[in-house]
Amino acid sequence: MARVTVVDAGRLADAAAEHLTERIEQAIAARGSAQVSLTGGHTPEQAYAALADRSRPYRQRIDWSRVHLFWGDERHVPPEHPDSNFGMADRALLQHIPIPPDHIHRVHAEYPDPHAAAAEYARALPERFDVMLLGLGEDCHIASIFPGSELVDDHAAEPASPADADLSQPSHHRDRVVAVFAPHLRAWRITMTPPIILDSRVIVMLVGGKGKAAAVAAAIDAPLDVSRYPGQLVRESGDRVEWVIDRDAAARLRG
Repeated sequence: MARVTVVDAGRLADAAAEHLTERIEQAIAARGSAQVSLTGGHTPEQAYAALADRSRPYRQRIDWSRVHLFWGDERHVPPEHPDSNFGMADRALLQHIPIPPDHIHRVHAEYPDPHAAAAEYARALPERFDVMLLGLGEDCHIASIFPGSELVDDHAAEPASPADADLSQPSHHRDRVVAVFAPHLRAWRITMTPPIILDSRVIVMLVGGKGKAAAVAAAIDAPLDVSRYPGQLVRESGDRVEWVIDRDAAARLRG
């Protein structure tokens, strides 16, 4: 059963930063390092800023020399692009913490071929993540696993021929990282796949705002339909999933 922490909207960034700090500290104490996957989005950006803030305790508590940072998904843009998940984290967090440069493992999303970037990134990943930070889209997507994605079905068949291929689907859905084309965005995304996400020792779902209330309720309470609500995938990880959400995002939860 997932654990749900609900806080006031003004406290969400600090609650998330405290939560992440604790999980990183625990990983370092248990295994000597922390393999952490970050995510994009406005709410995580606020949490990153809190982690980096010298006036708050989190930055000093974490032994950054023992932390390795990754990204659960990335847009097919160069790192300096305003849409880059890495670029956002770099501005909000990485430039302000004493982490070794070789402990920052970004997707080389500037490659012309997104499949090449995905294949390269798959080789860079650890066997298992200690902390997997995820947001939740208003359509209940996680990482770049959108409603209707073949990635939610680990047994889906490959297209019979290139002519039959659907560009919205990954070419190798069983890989740890794949490139997918999102038709509604008319853009490529590079994303981790459900097996590596769900195997993480801790999955932290960080969600804020009333616009996410329906998605949160669907992910936690609705009857199982992962094709329609990919956020429901995290149910498979049971009590390793920890939701940190504000009251607006929790407004439609039962009980």
